[in-house]
This record gives sequence, structure tokens and C-alpha cells, in this order.
Amino acid sequence: MAVRVRCHAKLNLFLKVYGKRPDGFHDIVSIMQSIDLADTLVLEESAVEGIEIVCTRPGVPLDSTNLAWKAAELMSAETGHPVNGLRITIEKDIPMMGGLAGGSADGAGALVGLRRLWGVEIEDQALFKMAAGLGSDVPFCLLGGTAVVRGRGEILDPLPTGIADRGPDACFLLLIPPVQVETKGAYDLLDRSREREARKWSSLREEHTRIRVMWQEAMIDGQFPVYFFNDFEQPILTARPELAALHSHLRNVAGHALMSGSGSCVFAYFDRSVDALSAASAYVPLAGEIPVIAFPASRGIDLD
Repeated sequence: MAVRVRCHAKLNLFLKVYGKRPDGFHDIVSIMQSIDLADTLVLEESAVEGIEIVCTRPGVPLDSTNLAWKAAELMSAETGHPVNGLRITIEKDIPMMGGLAGGSADGAGALVGLRRLWGVEIEDQALFKMAAGLGSDVPFCLLGGTAVVRGRGEILDPLPTGIADRGPDACFLLLIPPVQVETKGAYDLLDRSREREARKWSSLREEHTRIRVMWQEAMIDGQFPVYFFNDFEQPILTARPELAALHSHLRNVAGHALMSGSGSCVFAYFDRSVDALSAASAYVPLAGEIPVIAFPASRGIDLD
């Protein structure tokens, strides 16, 4: 038996980063959106003892540092199901270190896929708790759609109206450059670039409420691109002029541009796919970046 899982990438439409917490993570408030750019995982029992990761994409870890591997170990520990032999084949389409949560999506997909492959009884709430233990973006990758995400990423508040509800023509133009930005280094750069303000939980809760109301109203009236924001842009684009040039170039083409997560992917939103396709067709790369059209997804994980 084999289980096939599609694991969707995410975009940060809004990302505000607060101070570092005692556990070493940062508090965030973000609007995250699933897109149909996805990795595919095939999970199957294997005669090879232990866990085996198979992927032909260079740079993808094939050992215990891979979040799909970690997910298998965690699922085994939580359910008592032994890992007698497990092969996880990753068909990698989400760029690495692009701010699109490809590794986190694979971790979320492995949790869902293993629940089916092993036939273990585990409720969604327990699955989300396991996802939070794997990484900050994994819970959202498990949920998908359009959601307000806060804490270190483990607190999810889905919006009742999302971009996928705007119809089949709504889409994003992504520019994916051949450069990578390591997340920890991006947080370190952000911390060094500004004096941090200590935030109390009450102020974060008020911020969350304000942002949620603002974005839900913007989703209804279609004006949400004016609220695109990312705290990482100032320090990353200052430190990486090639990404700054890319960002400026897309802004000139589309009228706006935003970096996802800590980069390096930059994107713009279009109400009509024909306009996005026209922009992608006419786009002249600056540094080998690849334009990709991606449509919003209402889920984070699809089981075949």
C-alpha cells in the first residue's frame, strides 16, 4: 500500500515580527495563504529497515534533519506504531529557502499521510499539536486556506472569507530567484536591524484582533493588496541588493510586490489570471529568476 499526498506551499500576505520569546522563538502576527504550488509525498512500507527518504532534487536532506523524517519519528512515538520500514519519496516542486514553507509542508503532509498509511487513530487536535512540535509553519501547512497566524505560528484563526473564495481567476505571480535565504540568519539580521520593543501578551492580542478585522474586511471588498506587509523586507532587501532589484522590478510590472516570509520569493496578486499570464509572458528576468503562476488553495494538504 502507498499513500500519495500533495503538500501546498504558503505565502505570507502580511507578516509582523515582535520580540524574541524566552523559548528562543519570535512572536508573529501573519496572514498566511496556501497556493497550489506543491510537493508530492509518496509514503509506503519498505523492506529497508528504518526510514528512507528518496528525492532527486539536490540539497534536499535525506536524513533525520528532514521534517518528513522527523514527522515519522514523532508519529511513531505518539502512537506506538513501530517504524519497521518506511520509504518517503518526495517529488519536490516547492523551492528550498524561498519563504514558501516547502520543508514544513512536507512535514505536515507526512503526518497526514502516515495517519492513513498506518491506520492509527489520532484526532485532528492531536495532529496539530504534533505539527507545532515540528516547526512554526507546520500547523498552518496542515490547515491551509487563508488564516491569521500568531504566537510562533501555532495559533491559527482561519478567515471565513479567503482568496480562494474570490473565484477561479484570482492568482499570484511568483518570481523565484536562484538564491536562498536561510530563515535563522534572516531573523538574526532582523533583530540586529532594529531595537526590539518588549510586547506584553495583551498588546499582541489587541494587535491580532485589529489585523484580523482589517484583513477580513479587505477580503470582502477586495482591497487586501494595499495591506501587504513584511517586516523582513527592509533588512533583507538592504542586505541583498539583487532581491531589492527583483522586488522593484515586479512592483513596476504589477503595481505592487511583496516578499514571502524571509525570502527569497517575491510575488504579486492579480484578480484576473489573464493579466498574470500576460505579465509573466512579458517578464524579462534580471538574475535568472523563474516566473510562476500560482492559484490560491483552500487546503494545506490533499490526500489522493
